[in-house]
Amino acid sequence: MKQGSDLALVTGASSGIGAELARQLAAKRIDLVLTARRRDRLEALAGELAAQHGVEVTVIESDLNTPDGADRLVEALAARGLVPTMLINNAGFGYYSPLVEQLRDDIEAMLEVNVRAVTILCRRLGQAMAARGHGSILNVASFAALAPIPRYAVYSGAKAYVIAFSQALRHELWASGIKVSVLCPGFTKTEFHDVSRHGKTALMRLTELSVEQVARSGLRGLERGRFLIVPGWWYRLNSLTARLMPRGLMSAISAGIVK
Repeated sequence: MKQGSDLALVTGASSGIGAELARQLAAKRIDLVLTARRRDRLEALAGELAAQHGVEVTVIESDLNTPDGADRLVEALAARGLVPTMLINNAGFGYYSPLVEQLRDDIEAMLEVNVRAVTILCRRLGQAMAARGHGSILNVASFAALAPIPRYAVYSGAKAYVIAFSQALRHELWASGIKVSVLCPGFTKTEFHDVSRHGKTALMRLTELSVEQVARSGLRGLERGRFLIVPGWWYRLNSLTARLMPRGLMSAISAGIVK
């Protein structure tokens, strides 16, 4: 890392929104630490970004789906002398099925990645940012946090936690000069639904966002100090509707959209 330059840590950077966030950050000449479980994809992306933009890219293979995954990632950063000035908690996933039919291991995995890892990384890296008086955090939630989706109960609940947590953290760190924003994308063209074991409906496909659009909105919102970032006019309109509509009705509508 070049002296005095910014360094962004992007979790879940091997594909989808995470990979695109890395590409757009590299285009801004920001050095990167890319982390995920699939080292081969990370190394291919790192080579691409270093060649195209001349940035320094470090790859750290990590699994946040373990109780000590986030702590081990922070220790790996320290061992390499890397001090991120930007944290992007993008890693996350959900499984689609009724809660009472979900495997306990699947539930715990969703909570580890979507809740625990986000919290631990914000705490440990946020401490260093606050001490320096410089840094920013972008936590990736989901539109499912605003319009809870039946059969995604754990995922929706976990992402709602991310919004509430980020709002409180933003208040705590504001005086230290640290920006905290949360990105809430709707249906996006990624591998999410392959992992979640959920086929897309026609309406889901019709309202899909591109990863380029989501990443651009997230980084622009973070730079401008916005808190809740909802990409796409369709989802921004529906986020307003979700605030006014009874939550039970909103959840029923969401169930119909994804069924």
